[in-house]
Amino acid sequence: MKKTDQGSGLFFLILAGFICWGSILLPYGNIHNPGPGFFPLWLGIVLGALSIGLTLQAARRKEEKKVLGDILAEKVRWPKVLFVLIALVLYGCLMNILGFLIVTFLRMAFLLRFIEPQPWRSVVGWTLVGSLGSYLVFEVWMKLRLPKGFLGI
Repeated sequence: MKKTDQGSGLFFLILAGFICWGSILLPYGNIHNPGPGFFPLWLGIVLGALSIGLTLQAARRKEEKKVLGDILAEKVRWPKVLFVLIALVLYGCLMNILGFLIVTFLRMAFLLRFIEPQPWRSVVGWTLVGSLGSYLVFEVWMKLRLPKGFLGI
């Protein structure tokens, strides 16, 4: 597992480098009027930082010896993977109908309650913070036009 984490960390670091390099070729704009290179550059920087963290964490960890039987016996949660993919597809399909704020709230609530079960109090709190926070960042601060849906929200 250690070598796999180190390898994937290095792979994503190289990918982050390509993303940053490609985004530098695009106009950056500024914080109030972001250009097409703004978002990819920051995504590449975040991906690079996370991949460096993964690589360093894997380097400090001791190697675990696993036999083939242990690897095959690990339980893969395929139904949860399928439900997450369905939730993402529905998120994209319902965005124009229900609007960004409602669909984001529903998707986060579904993921927090049914994929990784949390108490309702946490679900409602985090979905409100997440959906309203992302709305404030994208719609209010960055002045991007998000889908409003039939309710106009």
